[in-house]
Amino acid sequence: MTTSFRRAPDFDRRTDLIEATMDCIAELGIQGTSVRAVATKAGVSNGLIRHHFASKENLIAEAYSRTIAIITGPPLAIAAGDGSPSEKLQRFIIASISGPVAEPRILSLWATFISQVHINDRFREIHRTQYVAYRAACRSLIQGVVEENRVRISADELHHLSIALNAIMDGLWLEGCLSAEEIDEALQIEIGLGAVERLLGVKLGRDVPA
Repeated sequence: MTTSFRRAPDFDRRTDLIEATMDCIAELGIQGTSVRAVATKAGVSNGLIRHHFASKENLIAEAYSRTIAIITGPPLAIAAGDGSPSEKLQRFIIASISGPVAEPRILSLWATFISQVHINDRFREIHRTQYVAYRAACRSLIQGVVEENRVRISADELHHLSIALNAIMDGLWLEGCLSAEEIDEALQIEIGLGAVERLLGVKLGRDVPA
């Protein structure tokens, strides 16, 4: 019986190599992550990595972009999805601070990358793009909730609240990751929902399952 060899699609290969790069960075840091280390982790040749990414710098940048996508992807999908403004904001909060985004590996990667944002132009642009998208989602959700509750706010207030909501999510996510033994997921979510209710001066209902 003859078994035919199926070559993995380029997209799958790229994804696997990015994941291997993230594993290396989490274990070795950016400086310790080499093309050779990634090739060994992924079980491929150095040449295959250079074929897909041309350089270590490109590979590292893709790994950072993927890390940010893991953190922001779920809440951004919720913000763009269906549901009432209150329901979406609740789900957005939960997705921003718990579940896959709170895994130790993601925190380790984020901490490694964020230290490079101010000295690496590509990292800075990736960070800025994702930050703008997340803050825009915060703004849209806040606007929906205040309109739902017939609260009138100015454009400046809306802008300030979107920054504040982003900061609350960042702080709670980081606190939860670093203090997992003292703050369980249910408490973290409760704190997050309560903080946003006080920030906006509304009640969210708390009727959406985590």
